[in-house]
Amino acid sequence: MIDPVIQYLISASASLLFLIAGMHKLANLAEFQGIIDNYRLLPTSLTKVAVLLLGMTEITLCVGWLVTQSALIPLLSAALIGIYTLSISINLFRGRDYIDCGCSFSKFDKLLNQRTNPHLSFGLVIRNFALIGLMLLSILPANSRILGTLDYLSMFFSLLCIVLVYAAANQLLRNNNAINSWRNVSE
Repeated sequence: MIDPVIQYLISASASLLFLIAGMHKLANLAEFQGIIDNYRLLPTSLTKVAVLLLGMTEITLCVGWLVTQSALIPLLSAALIGIYTLSISINLFRGRDYIDCGCSFSKFDKLLNQRTNPHLSFGLVIRNFALIGLMLLSILPANSRILGTLDYLSMFFSLLCIVLVYAAANQLLRNNNAINSWRNVSE
C-alpha cells in the first residue's frame, strides 16, 4: 500500500513533466525533428510524424495522470520513457554521446542564458530509470484515508521541491557534459 499523498504527488509530477515535454516538442517541431534525425533510429521520412506523435502522446499522458487513476497511464508513461532510454542507450553504445538529448527546454534555457544543450550520457539513462520506477510505484494501491489541509500543503511544497531537484539534476548533467567537452578539447 502507498499513501495517497505520495500517489497524488507522483501523478502531479508526471503530469507536469509530460506537459512541459509535450509543449516543448510541439512548439519546436523543426528543432525536435532535427534531434530525432540525429538519433539515426528512424528513416528521415518518419521523423516529422514521430515528433507530432511524441508531442501529442506526452500531452495526452499529462491529462491522463490528472484525470484517471488507471494503471494504464503509468504503464504507458514508463513505456514511453523506456523508449527514450533505449534510444539514448543505443546511441551511447554507438559512441554518439555528442548529440543533443532532446530533453532541453530551449526557450527556458535561453532565458537562463544556457549556451550548451545536454548531450547523451549514462546519467540520463539513470535518471530515466528513476522516473520509470517512480511512475510504476504509483500503481500500488493507495491507503484509503481522508486528506487534510496539512496533506495538501505537503503536496504543494513537495511538488515545488521535486521541480527544483529535477531542474538541479538536469543542470548537473549539463555541467558534466560541459566539463567532459573541456577535457576532450584539452587532451
